[in-house]
Amino acid sequence: MAFANGDERHKWECGRNGGRFYWPDGLGDSLDDWCQIFVRQGFSVTDNRAVEVGYDKVAIYVDGQNDTSHVAITSGDTWKSKLGNYQDISHDTLDLLEGYESCEYGRVAVVLRRKAVLQ
Repeated sequence: MAFANGDERHKWECGRNGGRFYWPDGLGDSLDDWCQIFVRQGFSVTDNRAVEVGYDKVAIYVDGQNDTSHVAITSGDTWKSKLGNYQDISHDTLDLLEGYESCEYGRVAVVLRRKAVLQ
């Protein structure tokens, strides 16, 4: 979540705030709560999983128990992900990180988008 929100100073973890940890006030760790983090930033749900020029997008993954597990982002060129404490990667499609229920990243549950924010 920190990577998806451009936060390089904190590790986003529900229930922990202070020091190197952060989580938005009043939100839990459910899929709806994760969506709300992005809705507050102007995103809305879309059925389009493809990269779209002119749009920022986030894809929220859930594991086999429907617990939130990962977020991929795009600013209109390619999908990007942070692999835990490891490197950032680029991937052309969301399904490249999807797998069986036991897969670490699970499956995409929700994709949200907003008009690209000019830097």
